[in-house]
Amino acid sequence: MKTLFLILPVILFLSGCATKMAYLNTQKPAEEVKVDKTACQSVVDKSDFKDSGLREKKFNECMKDKGYKVVSEEQAEKIQGFKELWIKPGADFKAYEAIFIDKVDLSQVKLEEAKIPDTKASDEDINKLGEEMFRRYSKSVGLVIPVVTEKEELSGKKALYLTLRLINISQTNIGLSAALEVAGEFAPVPLPDAPEGTFSFEGEISDFASREKLVTISDAVKADKNGSFLGTEKFTHWQKGYNVIDYWADHLAELIAKQRGQEYKSQLGMKII
Repeated sequence: MKTLFLILPVILFLSGCATKMAYLNTQKPAEEVKVDKTACQSVVDKSDFKDSGLREKKFNECMKDKGYKVVSEEQAEKIQGFKELWIKPGADFKAYEAIFIDKVDLSQVKLEEAKIPDTKASDEDINKLGEEMFRRYSKSVGLVIPVVTEKEELSGKKALYLTLRLINISQTNIGLSAALEVAGEFAPVPLPDAPEGTFSFEGEISDFASREKLVTISDAVKADKNGSFLGTEKFTHWQKGYNVIDYWADHLAELIAKQRGQEYKSQLGMKII
């Protein structure tokens, strides 16, 4: 255990060496962002810069000229909660009385298989992950606006419509933790040097009646979000996924609250599992 704590600072230092940038402009939809990125990449490719640092600087300057705020992905999360966010200018979220959350779309899911014996995720496992995502989003968003589970209940109400799509998922590689659990000991969360998998999702908020898009969001993470300390609760190979989903759901609730002019206190915090 002593060795673990000595290694941890080194891992955290190395993980911060490479800074990935994000390009923020909440008034530009994802399709337009992609077009702008392609155009700026073309500008860079036509330049005579060979140095990667100069090429990146040229790209960032081009994106700034197109109206984007260029920040690190870490800063982007602090500023807007998600790496990519579009909000329809002038949308009035205060006018809505409820929100309907659709079943999580798993049709595009790509599973990164963990290299752990006998842990291949089945379709049933993935479906359960989708159901848990639905439950956790409903709980967080429900703190801001009433969540309606039956469409019939929306009669006469002005409602929002939330759709969620899981894109990339991975089981948590718990390494030594698996051996400890098999041995009947408590099951800690992943060790700091365990391989990290990717989780990503896309979401849309629209007007329920007209289906007019009001918000689009997307995010992808490789490092743990909203992680936990070791404890005595039985470990699950979706543990990292649950932590990430809670992180996303909390930020979406915060976003909706901000658009509605409501106060919102984050539900995230240090968890002992």
